[in-house]
Amino acid sequence: MSDAERIEKEFEAVTGLVATGSTPLAGGASRVTWEVRAGSDRFVVQAARGDTARDMLGEFELLRSLAGEGLPVPEPIAAGCPDGRAILVSARVAGETLGGRVLRALDESGRAALARDFAKAAADIHRVGTTSVAGLAVAAEPIDQVDAYREVRLTLAPDRPVLALAERWLRDHPPEAAPTVLCHGDLRLGNLIIEDGTLRAVIDWELAHLGHPAEDLGWSCVRAWRFGGRGAALGCVDRETLLADYERFGGSPVSADTLRHHEVLGTWKWGLMCLLQAEAHLSGVVNDLEMLAIGRRVVENEYDLLRLLGWRPDPNFISERRAEIQQMDRPVALSVDGLGGSGTGIVPTIGALKDALVGEREGESSDYRRRLQRSVSEMIAREASVAQRVSARRVERLVELGVPDHVRLAEEISSAERIADGRLLALLGDEVLDQILVVNPAYAGRVDDVV
Repeated sequence: MSDAERIEKEFEAVTGLVATGSTPLAGGASRVTWEVRAGSDRFVVQAARGDTARDMLGEFELLRSLAGEGLPVPEPIAAGCPDGRAILVSARVAGETLGGRVLRALDESGRAALARDFAKAAADIHRVGTTSVAGLAVAAEPIDQVDAYREVRLTLAPDRPVLALAERWLRDHPPEAAPTVLCHGDLRLGNLIIEDGTLRAVIDWELAHLGHPAEDLGWSCVRAWRFGGRGAALGCVDRETLLADYERFGGSPVSADTLRHHEVLGTWKWGLMCLLQAEAHLSGVVNDLEMLAIGRRVVENEYDLLRLLGWRPDPNFISERRAEIQQMDRPVALSVDGLGGSGTGIVPTIGALKDALVGEREGESSDYRRRLQRSVSEMIAREASVAQRVSARRVERLVELGVPDHVRLAEEISSAERIADGRLLALLGDEVLDQILVVNPAYAGRVDDVV
């Protein structure tokens, strides 16, 4: 049975409708997503990967509650486990979800209007009664999130001192207290359906929980979700405008410092989520070159974290390092695998990427997958060409800091044994810059590099 036949069979089992066609859509680590057609009607069907049945069935109940409250969500149709895995069916909402396409279609006034729609949606979500929302799992307050993701950091990134530094900062700069609200958990461009510049629906509620209202707002300011836009919030407007709109639509007041806490928290979490996506490939949960390569985006988040914490790189220095990579043309052999550290400190390593690239090329490829393969190949070539120089500089920095390795440095930062002064920020920034110019050379100094 093909994947399409299976999803159509499951759709028919839970809805009682007859499927007349299906098309795969973008998915993620925990679920696959399809459009299924039944006559002239179109539906979105999400199917669980692994043991997430309880979460998906709970999300269905949550969507029913939210729809009953009049919130902009897709109409929930059905959910169940007809073939040993959970599926969730909702009505297809017309519009665009890809953040880059949304922003490119809007001028400055259109982006400001979209930001207002977003602020209103966030305020409306946060006003929903937390005790009456069906399907909502008990979730943590912000400090508990730091505790939870600390375990991810210690497991997957004990040798990444920038992530330890951000965790230390989050503990030292807690947010102001606020009433507990329903949080979407992933409220951003990409999870909004936009039609003609207007927000039509908020989708992907799998991370919904109870928490601090500033969490959703801070997440929307994470640079990854600006999609190249100049505005710090959604790539559309500045942070002050977002907070003013949110309060104007009935959200509780949020200070700039509390928003900054949650922007740092969101950036830190997204960095760790990138590693989790790579680990899903490495552990065999999925077989996906794209998810493995996303792991390398951890260094983008480390760059953003250092910028948020006060590091200001010299543009001329960035240009010099970028030119250095362009001039190097003698690759060296690197064969370290997985998330374990290589000499450059870039993860996942070249060995893991090469293995996944070979497997990818053996299957059928779309234009998108061929572009992905080319991008990964170019990244491998860049790293191989500068590996010796980047690795040597990493060692020199450790000597200057007086620590034997990056694990020990992260431990000293986490325990506050080492003070996060300007010298430490500069050395960490120098190292992150070496790595990011391999992973994504255009990232440093781009128009969305807003702090």
